Amino acid sequence: MNCTTIGIDVSKQKLDIFFSSSGEWVTLPNTEEGFVEFLKICRKTYPNIQKVIVEHTGSYQNALVSCLHINKIPVCVVHPTRVRNYAKAIGRLAKTDKIDAELLANYGEKMSPELSSEKPFNIQRLRSLVKYRKQLTDNLTLTKQWLEKKPDQEIVKQISQLVDFLNKQLSKIDIDIHQLIQSDKILSDNFITLTSTKGIGKVTAYILLAELPELGTICRNKIVAICGLAPLNRDSGTLRGKACIQGGRKVVRNALYMSVIAALRSNKHIRDFYDNLRKNGKPAKVAITACMRKMITHLNTELQKKE
Repeated sequence: MNCTTIGIDVSKQKLDIFFSSSGEWVTLPNTEEGFVEFLKICRKTYPNIQKVIVEHTGSYQNALVSCLHINKIPVCVVHPTRVRNYAKAIGRLAKTDKIDAELLANYGEKMSPELSSEKPFNIQRLRSLVKYRKQLTDNLTLTKQWLEKKPDQEIVKQISQLVDFLNKQLSKIDIDIHQLIQSDKILSDNFITLTSTKGIGKVTAYILLAELPELGTICRNKIVAICGLAPLNRDSGTLRGKACIQGGRKVVRNALYMSVIAALRSNKHIRDFYDNLRKNGKPAKVAITACMRKMITHLNTELQKKE
């Protein structure tokens, strides 16, 4: 068989797989047994794999991607919006699991997305712990909001018990995250460097370590773009629109926003930078975005110094 690009549409229960060189479709369970069967098919019929294209679907693709990395199969995890925009551009408006699998393979051949690198085990585990911590804090916030509605006394008792339970879980997950970071010298050193910057607390450091492992390893322009903080022009002909930011990793951007708000009270460099922008007529949101950009480039430089 010729070199093939494979598109895999991942859902919670199954994998819809399309092989570009033969036009064959296969459906397998999204389980370890399904992965083993997929590898058997590849070794027997498709030994020359150019790349496997998978959409980022929350966490359903993680086990498959890890399996592909372990077996040295090149894989690209692509953003669903880009694939959907590509489908619209080529007039493929219908959407089924099989169509999506074929579309992913076609996208991989035409657009040549970058291969996804394998994340170290500790980074993967840290990311899972940080995501679970976020879920706990969200649940805790929602639960406390019930108390503000002054429900019946019996309900107040149950809610109070739930709040106590969530607080204990939050304390436990913080200990687990701290122990994981301390067990890894690189993570531990980077955590100390990050939290030494005024405005960067431990939670923001957790998020940056888990969701932005590229920090300190690439140039400032790329790290700003990954965070979705690069201003994009909106010009057409003689029209000059306002540049704006979009895309990027929202969870990182949200964490940086809160850090900048804190830094405006505690970090003289950030506060002076913000004040100068405001004096020059920049709106508050634009100035805060610029401070976020300054913050992440500073952190990127500090981590690069350690190399």
